[in-house]
Amino acid sequence: MTRSFRAEPVPRAVVDRVLDRARRVPSAGNTQGCDFVVLEGPQTARYWDVTLSGERRKNFRWQGLLSAPVIITVWADPQAYLRRYSRPDKSNTGLGESLDAWTTPYWLVDGAFAAMALQFAAINEGLGVLFFGIFEHTEAVANALGVPNNRVPVGAIALGWPDPDTEEPGRSATNDRRTLDGAADSVIHRGGW
Repeated sequence: MTRSFRAEPVPRAVVDRVLDRARRVPSAGNTQGCDFVVLEGPQTARYWDVTLSGERRKNFRWQGLLSAPVIITVWADPQAYLRRYSRPDKSNTGLGESLDAWTTPYWLVDGAFAAMALQFAAINEGLGVLFFGIFEHTEAVANALGVPNNRVPVGAIALGWPDPDTEEPGRSATNDRRTLDGAADSVIHRGGW
């Protein structure tokens, strides 16, 4: 995760390749219920103006993050999943009847897949990335970016060329990873929990 960027622009062709990879992720019923709002160069100020204004911006720990030349917000469309699962080939699932029928909100799962694919594609292009939540700023960001009110935020991704001279690791960077297998803190449970 990169928290310090050079302000150098990312070529449009590179951004487009990254977005193309993100749009191709699998989605439930091939719904493709994910949208991206891309802010480049001076447009990124629109994001920061509503999420980190005034004194908060001046005292913000990650000043190098504010230099990211691209911010991409990722939005999920729950209604697209209702429409898709109301069609004849999926109607027997009952998932087209209401959002409450979904025990797992696949619009968020699929949106998270797209966000992760976008990050991997950006890293493969030599870019740095940082995924972060929109949280309490959802309505303000949606309004500032003209996002339809039926979309749900997945998160925001800053991307650009890393600035290793000013990069500072996050507070959680030194936390140990859980073990792969065999210990009490293992992430794998073979044959059952």
